[in-house]
Amino acid sequence: MKFTLRQLEFFIALAQTKQISKAATRCHISQSSMTVAMRNLEEALNSQLFLRQPRGVQLTPSGERFLLHARKIISDSQHAIEDLQYQPELAAGELTIGIAKTLAAYLLPAIISEVEQHFPLMTLRFVEDDPAELIQQLRDKMLAFALVLTSNIIHDAGLNVETFIRSQRRLWVSQGHPLLNQPAIKLADIAGVPFIMLDTDKYPDVICQHWQAKGGQPNVTFTTTSFETVRSLVAKGRGVTILSDLVYRPWSLEGLRVMRKTIEDSATYMDVGAVLLQGKPLAESERMVLDYLRGIIIRLDDNA
Repeated sequence: MKFTLRQLEFFIALAQTKQISKAATRCHISQSSMTVAMRNLEEALNSQLFLRQPRGVQLTPSGERFLLHARKIISDSQHAIEDLQYQPELAAGELTIGIAKTLAAYLLPAIISEVEQHFPLMTLRFVEDDPAELIQQLRDKMLAFALVLTSNIIHDAGLNVETFIRSQRRLWVSQGHPLLNQPAIKLADIAGVPFIMLDTDKYPDVICQHWQAKGGQPNVTFTTTSFETVRSLVAKGRGVTILSDLVYRPWSLEGLRVMRKTIEDSATYMDVGAVLLQGKPLAESERMVLDYLRGIIIRLDDNA
């Protein structure tokens, strides 16, 4: 069994775009080259990775599992190169950064070691809180900047708001759920299904208002502030949820599968970025940390 890193890059692009044409464009190759590369990869693995459909492709369960390995292989290869070229930043000092609860639960464990390693002479302190509290702390000059869901805050004249990524929200269901048998899922199809609600950063208000605009409402049967509780209950078939690609993980802590599907008539996004105080320029060390965090978040979204 032999495959190349380039084939894995093609595979990841196709898994993300779900269309040969879009994946080929992203990878700067022809559609025929993309098709041949995926056929060769499946032959090398002796496994079917995609189901071909009229509107594109869909990962098979084997493809979903291999996608995790492919991303890790590509990430490890990139880190190997970066490690050889690694030069830690020598900026020194202390920096306090605000972070919204949703991002703290998912993002902080994934990035904190990397950020601290990149800035070994800096003391970085992250403060988790609700967006309104973070913005008040920013106005009180207790924070250099805050990482927030920029789609959930008021953009007033006193703030400088930058959105790094827009992460689409999709339906999460258990493997084998009846909804997966439908060729297209609409919001009305979910209305009668038990809904597991994540209660962080105004998400219940956002999703309920969106649902009401479509003429319905979710059938909320359980509310929790824990991502892992949502993931586990969905994986066990106790309900469904709608959450962003950025926080998606295909397996629960119990090792059960979580599937995701696009809702055809419902496009909502979790915008992630930074908020700064207008008229208060960042120090050079603060700007360097912000730039580094931006790059990490964009990379995580690309791998989602």
